[in-house]
Amino acid sequence: MFSPQKDMKELVLEILKKDPMSISGLCRELASRGVRLHRLELTGYLKALADMSVLKEKDIKPSKVFSLSASRDRNLYELIGDSCASIARTPDERATLAAFCLQRLFKRAVFDVEVRRCGVEGVVEGRKATSEERSEAKSILSRMGYKIPNSDIPIIVAKDLEREFMQILADVVVERFNARAYLKETTQLKL
Repeated sequence: MFSPQKDMKELVLEILKKDPMSISGLCRELASRGVRLHRLELTGYLKALADMSVLKEKDIKPSKVFSLSASRDRNLYELIGDSCASIARTPDERATLAAFCLQRLFKRAVFDVEVRRCGVEGVVEGRKATSEERSEAKSILSRMGYKIPNSDIPIIVAKDLEREFMQILADVVVERFNARAYLKETTQLKL
């Protein structure tokens, strides 16, 4: 699923989510995933990500070690996944809710690969997309540079999760724009 225009940053972040790594370790891991970069190119790329506060750079002699920065902006998929985890109880409910949210936002069928990018496990409950819905969704993602395997059949969630979707959408907006200070802290129901 590697696309040089779109996925390099996400691939590096995915690798560094597990553990901090040195440049040579990251270079080996990328090579095992089919991405061949010269070590100096990778060093420049990692330094640029560190300058943008996406990664944290630490000198541990004789090498530099990179890890995820706590202040980095999370992508839409991660924000939706985090919010789904706080609402739904089981992995299947989280996956179904994440798929519903993505389906509502993007107005198309959602692939399993996209649900996994939300960081949720479980099986999405819904119907399989028709071949027309699948080709439409696949063409949109292909235009953006993503490769979707032929084995990935998108699912259409038929459940009415509109109330939960609105709550997740509000959470994503508040988190993305750092608006927690504007929220009412608690609601007192009774004395």
